Amino acid sequence: MKNNRLTIEDIIRLAAQGEGENIEFKLKPVNIAETICAMANTSGGYIIIGVDNKGKLTGIAEKEQERIPADIQGLIPTPHISIINVKVNEKNVLVINVKKSKRFVTLGNSAYIRIGRSNKALDLEELAIISIEELKLTFDSLPSSVSKSTLNPSLVQEYLELREKVRGIPIRGNLEENIKKLKIIKGEYLTISGLLFFTDKPQEHLPWTGIRVIEMYADGETKEILEFDGPVWKVIDKVYDTLIVKIPRTEIRTGTKRESFLIFPEESIREGIINAVAHRNYRIRGDIRIFLSPESLRIKNPGSFPPGVDIEDPEHIPRNPIICQYLYDMGYIEKYGFGIIRMRKAVEDHPTASIDFNIGALKTEVIFESKKKATLNENERIILTLLRAEPLSSSQIASHLKMSKVTILKKLDRLQSMNLIKKIGIGRKTKYTVS
Repeated sequence: MKNNRLTIEDIIRLAAQGEGENIEFKLKPVNIAETICAMANTSGGYIIIGVDNKGKLTGIAEKEQERIPADIQGLIPTPHISIINVKVNEKNVLVINVKKSKRFVTLGNSAYIRIGRSNKALDLEELAIISIEELKLTFDSLPSSVSKSTLNPSLVQEYLELREKVRGIPIRGNLEENIKKLKIIKGEYLTISGLLFFTDKPQEHLPWTGIRVIEMYADGETKEILEFDGPVWKVIDKVYDTLIVKIPRTEIRTGTKRESFLIFPEESIREGIINAVAHRNYRIRGDIRIFLSPESLRIKNPGSFPPGVDIEDPEHIPRNPIICQYLYDMGYIEKYGFGIIRMRKAVEDHPTASIDFNIGALKTEVIFESKKKATLNENERIILTLLRAEPLSSSQIASHLKMSKVTILKKLDRLQSMNLIKKIGIGRKTKYTVS
């Protein structure tokens, strides 16, 4: 469907979808600016004018179109829209295609976002959060109200040693000099990032910075609620270790044996937790919540993507650059945006898992689901049998099966995503063995 060349079939298809976050029906062009503002601030969409709320085409008079340019003059900055006029069964139908804006759009003294089928006016606190982000003033660089005396020097030392081990950055200077370089303190106070990483319990000062895991039964009733606090990088490990034990497992027959593996790939789970801590909006007073049920895992994160960032193109300047730098130094993340790519790749290789992203104006939700029954084909079973006997390289396996190395590597990726096999060695000495 081309945005500037909608056909009659396209219009009918859009109308048949019904109203939602990305589609709104209007009998007449009223409150057009408000809806354009809301869609531009959310994920874009279509406004179809000349359609009733049930999707029936009613048409509009051509003169009614003339009021639209005047109505949208109050939008700042002007969002990118295209207006398409199509005749359907001799009725004039107008379609306004609204693109997601790279900057936040306001209408007079107000701003709107799209939630379901409605436009929601933002309150002052929500506007303040978004306005500060527009100014590129990062929250993690600001001074907190917590005295520098709360700092735990042993946590800084542990970070420095881990950075040296992971990134090969030698520790130079004494601890006090390193604390200054790391932007942990401003004046007599800890920075927000310093508080979150280098104090024993930052949640005593910022209660919303922990993680809550809610385990549920299949019928949706709550089974258990666990709360995790402490330095945010240590919380990542505690939550991950807890989930790995609690996530259901499934079995697959490999020859005469049955192998057990998690219904979601471990790598994706870890990346989801890390992304939540690294990129959440710490100005929003809500914690990270993880909902675990027998067939799904949802990681709900306060804050949408920063302005101008798209889920399909996740590389960007991070919302929390200092937090991201600390996590990079310790090996939790690689380059920005790569975590989403890694999650998708691991899920793609996994036989039972799917992944989806629900991006709202003030939330980001990663949704893992398990629906398919896992199976292994004959060649994958042969690979497992070979690796039970001895570790082999991908070239050795390819030679045995008389298949290309590229094909074998894909099969090995799939078996790794199920945690049935693992890599040993590095470079040309890389081999694979059963887990």
